[in-house]
Amino acid sequence: MRFPFIILIWILTSSKAIACTCSVPKSLKAIQDYEYEISECIFIGEVLEIDSILSRFTFKVLESFKGLESGTIYIGKYDPMCGPIIDETGKWLIYGSFNDENHIVINHCGLTRSFKRPEHNVSATEPPIPPPLPNKKETESEFEKEIIKWRLRAKSDLENEIKSLQGRNKKAN
Repeated sequence: MRFPFIILIWILTSSKAIACTCSVPKSLKAIQDYEYEISECIFIGEVLEIDSILSRFTFKVLESFKGLESGTIYIGKYDPMCGPIIDETGKWLIYGSFNDENHIVINHCGLTRSFKRPEHNVSATEPPIPPPLPNKKETESEFEKEIIKWRLRAKSDLENEIKSLQGRNKKAN
């Protein structure tokens, strides 16, 4: 009886068995400030390749706001349990730090998101809420309009964040 109990405890405490919980920020500005402070590197990168089995990706730095040189190609890693997850090639705004192998590691629960679908990172929308859910009184077209507004807001938040990062970058130089 003791042996199965010990196995159960071991399984529950292994790093893969523990789910990640991300706290909800007070505001998008608050999480942007926090991400800026804790990140060793912040940049717009072109994701060139993705290895979803190893949770790795290759990218080229297009515009750096902190810690990297533009034009350089790096390897990045993400945590598939605690996202954000790099799941498509293209332009991304990336927040991260370096690991022992000099790879960029995406911040857990952070603001990293793609330019194509910035709404997929719910913590990066203002207010930080999931997309609207349909209710019985709403018609399908009304619901679709709300989804479109939510997506546009996420895109606008991304654009404003980049302007803010560019402004910080100018002040630092």
